[in-house]
Amino acid sequence: MTEEKNSVKNGAANTEMAPQEDGTKVPLTSDGPEVKFTSNDPPNGDAKIDIPLAPTFSGLTKEELMKYSNDPFWVRLRWALFIVFWLGWVAMLVLAIVIIIQAPRCAPKETLDWIQESAMIQYDVNNPIDADMSSDATPDDLVKIAEDLGITTVYIKDLISPLNFENINPLYNKSDVMAILEAAKTHGLRVVTDSVPDEVAPDNNWYKNPNMSDYFKHKSRKLDFSNSDLLEKLTDLFSGIWKERGIGGFLVDNANTEELVNASKILNDALEPADGAVAYGVADMENELVAGFNATKFRSFLDDHINDWSYYRFNPKLAEGHIPVNVVRLVTLSLFMVPGTPILDGFDKSYFDSQKEFIKSLSELREKESVKVGNLTFAESNESVIAYARVIKGTPGYAVAVNLSPVSNVTVDFTAIEGVSGKGDNSLRSTSDVPVSNHDLGRSDMSAVFLEPLEGIVIQFVPNL
Repeated sequence: MTEEKNSVKNGAANTEMAPQEDGTKVPLTSDGPEVKFTSNDPPNGDAKIDIPLAPTFSGLTKEELMKYSNDPFWVRLRWALFIVFWLGWVAMLVLAIVIIIQAPRCAPKETLDWIQESAMIQYDVNNPIDADMSSDATPDDLVKIAEDLGITTVYIKDLISPLNFENINPLYNKSDVMAILEAAKTHGLRVVTDSVPDEVAPDNNWYKNPNMSDYFKHKSRKLDFSNSDLLEKLTDLFSGIWKERGIGGFLVDNANTEELVNASKILNDALEPADGAVAYGVADMENELVAGFNATKFRSFLDDHINDWSYYRFNPKLAEGHIPVNVVRLVTLSLFMVPGTPILDGFDKSYFDSQKEFIKSLSELREKESVKVGNLTFAESNESVIAYARVIKGTPGYAVAVNLSPVSNVTVDFTAIEGVSGKGDNSLRSTSDVPVSNHDLGRSDMSAVFLEPLEGIVIQFVPNL
């Protein structure tokens, strides 16, 4: 005997059911999934429920898809999508190239030759300084002097013999010179000396050699620097034996003719692959630092030299015999901050000890990008004060002011200079009481920088270019 149970369709109760031969009932309607109850025979109170799954669409099979693979419509569609993809890719590539080409180009970064970068210390081989307080002066003392001053280039005057350009000048002991050059090379110091003179001595071996007569002007002991063979000979000389000894730079003194200037440029370019350098434009400060020196005369001197890179030969100790010590200090500060390379001479042990902290602070400022290659613009100046700013886009600028007056206070306005912002951080202050101070100096209003008598200041600011 079969027991019948009500079935449920879509969750609704009491739906009319149709009896089946096996004792089950199914809904009279056929839409949607069905629930089927089946009783046991013989009945024991258990029931079996069958719930058929509704069919779902799962896409075409691989075999069904392959039937359409060669259909003309789908073939054309695939080719169209393929072409559109690659046209888009090529278009984006072309667009990227156009953007790169049309984008504004950055100006090449201006750099200095190594001979221009660091200030130089003139070292007297015959009168060395015992900088490390040992019993005797040694080549290592030169290394200590350079380190304590923050200087990486050493100038030794007239190392080349006037009689034979391949020999060391007999004014010096050869072994002393070679020991100094070896110490400098070991510790990464550059060494510079004077180039050959434009007029040689009567006993010069080149002048006495008839095969070298073309190197000289007609019936003269003056070298003909327009002669390409002479320039090639000098290039071989400087990049050969002198480079091997450790001399990398050569100063052309009194390059007051176009011929010497052009020859210096040609030699400098020729020595560049050997990391050598030939420089011209030596300016002797001894003729400037005399009685009556003031800011107006100093400004005139700078105007004559800052547009072409100059090498300022400067003996601070000698200058103190002609102008006040504190004025010499402010001139030294200025020469480190303007375009050009100071060559400091006349150092003895006492002067070195008293000036090394001051010089090292200036050397550190000299390494700043705007001090190396920034534009220089003067602010107001008179007989007492000289003031200027070094500015270049993308790096902090520096404003410098020195008051050479021993009695008057001054106030300087830097804001008229293009790129100078309203406020700045004081980087260095130098007074007659404290020659150098560079920590916790506060800020300055760039429109009213106050200076006491014989005071100098360096201010860092963010350019508003």
